[in-house]
Amino acid sequence: MSISIKVRRELVELANRMVELGLARSRSHAFNIMIEKGLRRVVEEVELWEGVLRRAEELERQGFRLRHGGLGRLLEEERDR
Repeated sequence: MSISIKVRRELVELANRMVELGLARSRSHAFNIMIEKGLRRVVEEVELWEGVLRRAEELERQGFRLRHGGLGRLLEEERDR
């Protein structure tokens, strides 16, 4: 079912970050995850994955070559919990 609601800008930004990180398929999906898991847990997960991304980018800058493919599986396993 589709509804329209007004939310704080911070929640929209969080939903956008979730989509960018691959934690949600869309903003709508992101809001559903926020409702199901709770805002505090979602913020913790986003911060965790942003930290992982920052560390991966730092390793690449240092010359390490990172293989792709396993992160999607990890994210799916976490979503299924």
